[in-house]
Amino acid sequence: MRRVAPLAAALLACAMPWLAGCAPSRDGLPAFYASRPRFEQPFAGQRVPKGLKSLSAEECGSCHVAIYREWKQSVHAQAWVDPQFRAELAKQPGVSWLCINCHTPLVNQLDSLVVRLEGGDVERPVKRANPRWAGAALRDEAITCAACHVRDGAVVGPFGGTNAPHATRLDPALRSADFCLRCHQAVQAYPGKTFVCTFDTGAEWKAGPFAAAGTVCQDCHMPPVERPLVAGGPVRRVGMHGWIGSHLKKGHETLPALWDSLAARRPPGVELRADTLVRAVPGAPLAWRVRVVNVNAGHMLPTGDPERAVIVTLAAIGERGDTLAREQVRIGQKWEWWPAPRKLADERLAPGGERVLTLRVRSAPRGAWTLAATAVNERISDANADFHRLPESYPRRAEVARLEVRPRR
Repeated sequence: MRRVAPLAAALLACAMPWLAGCAPSRDGLPAFYASRPRFEQPFAGQRVPKGLKSLSAEECGSCHVAIYREWKQSVHAQAWVDPQFRAELAKQPGVSWLCINCHTPLVNQLDSLVVRLEGGDVERPVKRANPRWAGAALRDEAITCAACHVRDGAVVGPFGGTNAPHATRLDPALRSADFCLRCHQAVQAYPGKTFVCTFDTGAEWKAGPFAAAGTVCQDCHMPPVERPLVAGGPVRRVGMHGWIGSHLKKGHETLPALWDSLAARRPPGVELRADTLVRAVPGAPLAWRVRVVNVNAGHMLPTGDPERAVIVTLAAIGERGDTLAREQVRIGQKWEWWPAPRKLADERLAPGGERVLTLRVRSAPRGAWTLAATAVNERISDANADFHRLPESYPRRAEVARLEVRPRR
């Protein structure tokens, strides 16, 4: 039997009225997407603004040099090439269409679009070729400039007042938390499946004091700086484009020193607090209390992927480097995934919340010794990293807080 070319088959399918969901909506998306949660919907396809040659971030960077260099270091720029994300897609390829709408948001970045689900099963999407597919280069840019800044043939900005060689328009929505929450609030259960979407950062923020005070995502993750938008332009208020959060790199940073400077502008969420004037009697027991506080995060700590955790370690270290006592706690969520996803525990820190840990030393030594506390942000455990076959070089954790005290007699 003669095979029909994929694009021709897709066009033929759209001509058949009984294939519900194939008819395009006003934004060029198949009508199917209107029935799905917002995070499962791609951003509408965009046309190249007058004065530009493409939607490429690289073209934006030819003028917006500083912003482009910051973006290149960010998790947004690495959202498609991230080894953990790629491993997740390979693990269950049938559900990749649920994930890619946040990792490659624009319709122009998708080589195919979903028109319906076979039998209503999210793992059996029926797709058609996307006539607005702009190619692998734009896809690989992941959360590219155009995903946030191109709408209806214009480059949109949060403050306006620009004199640019391309079409521009003010869009105050870029200053709102809701703009970020299209992807950072992604919660959905899939009955009968062993997976869920459980990225609840938006709801966590709304329930806390930061939202009540009017502090939005951009205030913390895009700190303002006074500088020109383009070389030689007037100095004005601009948001940094590094989106530092957990202080964990992704591994594809082109300028690690720049990433470090961006991270230095954003303090970690967790802070360790303890009495620094500790008196110890040699031979007597000692209890050292350390408070682990979510000082700077306007959402649960950690947030996002349920595999993330904050590992806090308390230790008493002898003068020869020997460990006299040790206590370690994992602050995070605990899930079981089989036979159905179920959250077993959630010990994360709410904004302003704290947890008190105690290190007990049975017998304080003579001589010099140290009490040390460290907090490490963990993206993925070694066991899960090995399961996903992630390379040893993949950044799995980063120390974000340290406290050391020398007890006195």
